[in-house]
Amino acid sequence: MSVNLDKLPQAVEALVRLGARRVILFGSAAECPEKANDIDLAVEGIPDSRILDADVELMKILECPFDLVSRDMSPRFYDIVRDYGRVLHG
Repeated sequence: MSVNLDKLPQAVEALVRLGARRVILFGSAAECPEKANDIDLAVEGIPDSRILDADVELMKILECPFDLVSRDMSPRFYDIVRDYGRVLHG
């Protein structure tokens, strides 16, 4: 099953409204979208207190499985993603 990336701009807009200064697409959706079964996003700037709000917004918009990683929650992993992912905002 492949994921539809057409709604990514709308998802990025929602994340920016919640405070994201940077949004990065990583994983299979960034490398080979036609074979991806989920969307992996990393964000910088969204406060921990708003991450659940971000999850809810992405559920409404993306309509597919996704993972959201915050730099504040996992700085070492975020640094790796930043080096190898595709920056969508920031």
